[in-house]
Amino acid sequence: MTTSANFLTTAAKPEINSLYGFKRKQPSQTPDIEHPSDECIWQNFLVANRIIHLLRPDFFMIYKFSKSTILYEHNINLDLHAQNVTTQKIMQYLTPGDLDHIRSIDKIMIQVTTERKLQPLDYVYRICGNMECPNTTLKRILRTSFLIHSNAAGMPELGFFCFHDVSTLFSSIRPKNYDISFDYGHEHLKDEVMMRLQRLKLPQTIITPRELDILRHIDKGMSSKEIASCLFISKTTVDTHRQNMLRKWDLPNTAALLKRAREEDWI
Repeated sequence: MTTSANFLTTAAKPEINSLYGFKRKQPSQTPDIEHPSDECIWQNFLVANRIIHLLRPDFFMIYKFSKSTILYEHNINLDLHAQNVTTQKIMQYLTPGDLDHIRSIDKIMIQVTTERKLQPLDYVYRICGNMECPNTTLKRILRTSFLIHSNAAGMPELGFFCFHDVSTLFSSIRPKNYDISFDYGHEHLKDEVMMRLQRLKLPQTIITPRELDILRHIDKGMSSKEIASCLFISKTTVDTHRQNMLRKWDLPNTAALLKRAREEDWI
């Protein structure tokens, strides 16, 4: 779950602004015992609930809802073949179709969390996505998120994201690649989320240059192995792109994919 609807717009300059609009937090101020700082709140939460020990994430981040601000982010073991692994880099490397998919579901979760005044750990929200990292095959990541603090009025204040590299567990991320678990007393909200998602018209995704390359080779009758050799990428990467295209346009097979490509004048 992201922190505001503002996150649903793509930044004009992703190399400068995070695709989800996060800003860096300013240096900490003098602690106030009666009004504990955000740092004190989230650190105590993580310690009390042993979150990092239990989840063992490759990367995690704490954020503030109201100001879309990163309070803390830490890379433990997530290799993106980049000098610095940050939340911005992670969102930047997500494939366009998966980024749109995540934004759409995040938007619903923001609405439900705010409207229902959900409390810490009332839900755990997991979603998967494919990443195109420099000089490597596609990576598959699992993002887990939940609320860790609400204010006295019941409005969300602090949230938690963590990422796991699940590339060795899945050959590709398929449709409905998310799961939302609600705590006792809130189970009915899962049906509400599903109904809102059904009413939500997902944006059409523009085909990427790599997908276009693969489509043109498929149209020539080439197998995934042959395409991989021609494009100097792995067969797994080709198969993942093919699955992504089928999912994005809700198509049953390769024949339907080629038919759609011709209708769109892609091939």
